[in-house]
Amino acid sequence: MSMWKRKAIFCMIETTTQLSSSSSSASTYCEVDSTTTDDSLYEDDGDSTLYFPLMRYLFSGRKRYRVEQYLEIVESWTEQEFKEHMRLPRQIVFLLIAEFETSVFMPNHLYGSKPISAKLSIFIFLWFMANTEPIRTISDRFDISISSVFRIIRRVIAWILTKLDDVIKWPQQHNISTVCARFFIKKGIRRVLGTIDCTHIRIQKPLVNEIPYCNRKKFFSIHLQAVVDSDMRFTNVYCGEPGSLHDARVLRRSTLYEIANEDKEILFPNNTFVLGDSAYPLLSWLVPPFRDNGHLTPQQTEFNSLHSSTRMASEKAFGILKARFRRIKFFSEYRNMEFITNIVIAACILHNLCIDENDNFQINEENYDHVIMNENINDVRIDRRMQLFNELFPEV
Repeated sequence: MSMWKRKAIFCMIETTTQLSSSSSSASTYCEVDSTTTDDSLYEDDGDSTLYFPLMRYLFSGRKRYRVEQYLEIVESWTEQEFKEHMRLPRQIVFLLIAEFETSVFMPNHLYGSKPISAKLSIFIFLWFMANTEPIRTISDRFDISISSVFRIIRRVIAWILTKLDDVIKWPQQHNISTVCARFFIKKGIRRVLGTIDCTHIRIQKPLVNEIPYCNRKKFFSIHLQAVVDSDMRFTNVYCGEPGSLHDARVLRRSTLYEIANEDKEILFPNNTFVLGDSAYPLLSWLVPPFRDNGHLTPQQTEFNSLHSSTRMASEKAFGILKARFRRIKFFSEYRNMEFITNIVIAACILHNLCIDENDNFQINEENYDHVIMNENINDVRIDRRMQLFNELFPEV
């Protein structure tokens, strides 16, 4: 090895050592021998194995560690490993890949670098939804740039949201009788078209106008309101209202409330209705339980028990949603409310796709972590509830 290279290597090693040592503050000085000829600067004596890596280290800094060929690792997983990591079974994932590949959201330009494949795009998006790790870590895992990861996530979310009306839809025609029959089999309550509930999606403190987002549990959140059928399928979702709002107020601001009040028969034909907890008002199409004031009759207590057991469909649906897609349990990095809301809605769509494919996801009771917020609401319209009560307990 030439003298100049040996001196350069010595200088680089000394510089690296001094920069990494907290106890050293002396500057590094290196002088190239003035007798070195120009030809020696370009000679290759076969001993450059250490020289060039050190040059790259000096000028570029420490290289970020990236996982190479991680896509091959994903494809080598067993069915169980695949579902544990991606939170969806392989057959559903490959259906998504096939659909996304032929959609207008998949780049197909012929200039510049080759577009990132549909398979890699869906894998990156599902990994983002299934975990809480930052985009920087996802970038290292799949060996693409941070900007590309963020662009892929937004692109796939936009594509999934186009499925909203086809995947999350209100029961229609013959489906109405099917849903009601399945609810009746559970606890014997007739004409139940769904259960309605709200859950809180924990977020970081907003940079502006943060007070409305602080709920009574003293953390920042937005609401996800959903109507769920007997199979834990979402039939209506409404997301984005600040966490400080009461469930009843979130309902009044939703499109569901507006349509049902204008023409109930559109959503609730044949005197059907939904069940809600005590946070909701009593309406002709929404039945809450009797408020427990300490003077309930045994029949009213039994009614509340049947009511609560039937509403477990929404409890379990929220639990599965947050257990399957860990990203929506707490948004630790993002403050853009539109982006957060879109992620939550996309998770609801994926949840329904899994239900449609009969994919079961096991959860523990600790995942039933949505917050139920109650306030005093006067029971001024009791006819609908008493009608249901008299059907269940005709002898009273």
